[in-house]
Amino acid sequence: MAEGWASPQTACPSSLERPPGKQCDEYPFASTWQGAKTGGGKFSRRMIDGGQNEEGGKALGRFYLYNRIIEKDKFLMWIK
Repeated sequence: MAEGWASPQTACPSSLERPPGKQCDEYPFASTWQGAKTGGGKFSRRMIDGGQNEEGGKALGRFYLYNRIIEKDKFLMWIK
């Protein structure tokens, strides 16, 4: 786990300070079974640009939709 401790319920609790223009983001994605809530505590979090985080979330949602990813479907993610 990166940048300090977080509850196994969330990688980015509301109590976590966020610098101006930044948002907390976790990997693996919160929307997956490997995310902080259900993944057993093995995750990373970082403060990233808020606009980029929002665009990344939209892109992930489109990926799920266009590839018909539903709960418990397996998929691989390559990070470039």
